[in-house]
Amino acid sequence: MREKKALPIGNDDFRKIREENFYYVDKTLMIRDFIESKDSVTLIARPRRFGKTLNMTMMREFFDISVNSKKIFEGLAIMETEYAGLINSKPVIFLSFKDCKARTARDLELLLKDCLYREYLRYENIFRDKLEETALETKDFYKMIDTLRNPETGYNLFSFAILRLTEFVKDRYAVAPVLLIDEYDQPIISSYQHGYHDETGDFFSVFYGSAMKSNPSLGQALLTGVQRVAKESIFSQFNNVRVYTVLDKKYAPYFGLTEKETEETLNAYNLALDEAVQKKYNGYRFGGLVLYNPWSVLNYADFGVLDNYWINTSSNFLVKQALQRANKPFWDKFAKLVSGMEIPVGLTLETSY
Repeated sequence: MREKKALPIGNDDFRKIREENFYYVDKTLMIRDFIESKDSVTLIARPRRFGKTLNMTMMREFFDISVNSKKIFEGLAIMETEYAGLINSKPVIFLSFKDCKARTARDLELLLKDCLYREYLRYENIFRDKLEETALETKDFYKMIDTLRNPETGYNLFSFAILRLTEFVKDRYAVAPVLLIDEYDQPIISSYQHGYHDETGDFFSVFYGSAMKSNPSLGQALLTGVQRVAKESIFSQFNNVRVYTVLDKKYAPYFGLTEKETEETLNAYNLALDEAVQKKYNGYRFGGLVLYNPWSVLNYADFGVLDNYWINTSSNFLVKQALQRANKPFWDKFAKLVSGMEIPVGLTLETSY
């Protein structure tokens, strides 16, 4: 009997999953689609626990010129394409803001600075012995490091931190970096949830806008989050983004498990994709494609019990806020929906926070 691989529940680091031989569903053709799109800035909006971070670490490992990733991509679909030769060919700036949530603007500031500081420090370690101390670029680089390390500096002093890092990295490598930002909207959600968005809105506009709007030092950028960019309000400077939501076919197969992938995963753990599983977990359609929540499927494969695994994975603040403000016509329609009826719903896709 073939030994079962460990399931990567709670593990969203691509390198660790591949090196330690965890069960992995091949989503590497997303890299091909990203390259071929030639979009300057891509935002993919998906619900929580649909594999966003895993895919972002996969993208990082594929492109990152500072590491050797050939072994961990062996046997995967991207290596059978014409783009296999691009592995480890570009500098990558990788930021994850998924843990940047705080009750005060001050606490959020410290979390953001820490994330940025770690990425600056990574590049400082790479180039430490190759920097010309008297060069203005070097002085500016270390000045930003000091700003990020200093707990007394405010938002205005690191508004251009991402932009400056792209400029520094391109200058060093003579290749424009790939910018990856995982959960770009978590700090913004936190600012709304705890009532200090008025203090931070201008910062986010400059922070993202300066890095991704007409930045000659940027190659391609990829952002993930649960919310699409609103082209008004705080993102007035950041309107060149191509947004892919759950309504778009592009990138649809790469977040969540297709019916075939779900069946293969469950079969590998002596379970079947039967009617009960379909009824419990088949509730998603992205770009017209039927998908299953990977968090629920993997937990079911692990425990063998049909349970509500996904429900406690986020605060659902935005949904709760919307429900608190809902009027009587909404609740009348909602009552029909939960009774099993269908209702027509108008969607405003250019939604602002």
